[in-house]
Amino acid sequence: MVERYALFDLDGTLLPVDLEFFLKRYVEAVTPEFSHLIPEKVFVKSLWEATYDMVNNLDPRVGNHEAFARAFESRVGVKWEVLWPIFQRFYEIGFPRLRKFVPDTSVARQVVGACLDAGWTVILATNPVFPEVAVRERMKWCRVDDLPWRFITTLDNMHFCKPHLEYYREICETLRLNPERCVMIGNDVQEDMVAKKLGMKTFLVEDFLIDRGGGEAPHLRGTLRDVPSGIETLLPG
Repeated sequence: MVERYALFDLDGTLLPVDLEFFLKRYVEAVTPEFSHLIPEKVFVKSLWEATYDMVNNLDPRVGNHEAFARAFESRVGVKWEVLWPIFQRFYEIGFPRLRKFVPDTSVARQVVGACLDAGWTVILATNPVFPEVAVRERMKWCRVDDLPWRFITTLDNMHFCKPHLEYYREICETLRLNPERCVMIGNDVQEDMVAKKLGMKTFLVEDFLIDRGGGEAPHLRGTLRDVPSGIETLLPG
């Protein structure tokens, strides 16, 4: 049997949360951790600007972690060796407290489990702007952390971000995948459906739909519960 790969986005797809709402809570929680070093307004502005720079870095020699570190350090005037341990401590202690802002769900586990039962290889294709510890924490919130993921994209192992096609190409090159044997499943028209340009099939999850206008039309669309049956029609086993 020829392998089939289901690439799942996390936030707003498997994890039932409005991303804009969640990121606001995240910034509110992490900012005080740096108050002894960086004024609040400077920290918040620098965090967003450095994230923007990282997302739009297309230099394959620079990983996402390094791209963010360079951009953030230069804006706040504090060495990364001082900053990173504070971020790490927050991700281990403070970040899990954000769980209260996310509804409890078993749907994600049921859906991914059904795909696994049907013979799909699953990949977590979340935008790699968080370190692995924060990605795995959010996976716990939707009960998919212990499933047999082939690969999980994180700040630590990727060089590109969504919506750039280079992000999807890097996944395929790293795992030696044929894009035509892949289905990208996500809730963001511009960030997730762009995988269609690489030759992947696409399924737009509408539960927490994000559409800024324009972008690639999905091959299929529906709720998260529709995914197992839907992707079978896109790439029959």
